Amino acid sequence: MRSGNGMRLMAWMLFGVVVLGWLLLLPEAGWAASCDCSVAVDVGHGLTVPGATSARGRPEFEFNLAMGTLIQEELVKSGMTRSFTIVNPPSLKDRLRIAEEKQADLFVSVHHDSVQPEYLRSWVIDGRTRKYCDLFRGYSILLSPKGMQYSSSLELAKMIGRRFRAAGFLPAYHHSKNVPGGRHNMIDEELGIYQFDNLVVLKYAVMPAILIEFGVIVHREEELQLQDPEIQKKLMRGVVDGIQEFNASYCLPR
Repeated sequence: MRSGNGMRLMAWMLFGVVVLGWLLLLPEAGWAASCDCSVAVDVGHGLTVPGATSARGRPEFEFNLAMGTLIQEELVKSGMTRSFTIVNPPSLKDRLRIAEEKQADLFVSVHHDSVQPEYLRSWVIDGRTRKYCDLFRGYSILLSPKGMQYSSSLELAKMIGRRFRAAGFLPAYHHSKNVPGGRHNMIDEELGIYQFDNLVVLKYAVMPAILIEFGVIVHREEELQLQDPEIQKKLMRGVVDGIQEFNASYCLPR
């Protein structure tokens, strides 16, 4: 009996050593890698409603599609293989319906910014008169307190905002200006996070949801920078790294 008890004790001790070793190795293997978080990368606007027009006449949708594709491809490479893009759906609510049907854990809407009409000026480029504004530039991260996962959305926004700042990007401040269409509350001035109450894709989302304006495309210099592959890669990296941090902190392994 003593011999049998001793063998059982040794077996349990060996099992404990194996489990402890697995737990110690878990951070190196990557908690996020074991949690295949699904991100709906919503490409803002579409073919029929292309969004804002840049200072040189390029539709916002083209900027959004390039950045959204870059983010989604990197998410898949990083192990979030169930991530997907939403491109050109019939309506704004269809974007959320698709995200829910595909069981997205996060919703990230990709946009590029303009300014209110009173700030626009005219210039001639390539024989065409275009609108521009060189007063405002920078990124913005938007979220709605009406969303079902507001606190989680805010945490995700902060994680991405911190990475944008670390990479040298600065927030835009024109959304808080006291003009029609402006006057939005700035939740975090340092990180460029705004409260937008009534954006459909934010206030009706059942999962954590943010909308990112990656830059101001009517700003003549920033428009060119936002088409630079190196700048695009840095912005993409900020989003993906922020999502990975959120994933490691909040998502449960499936």
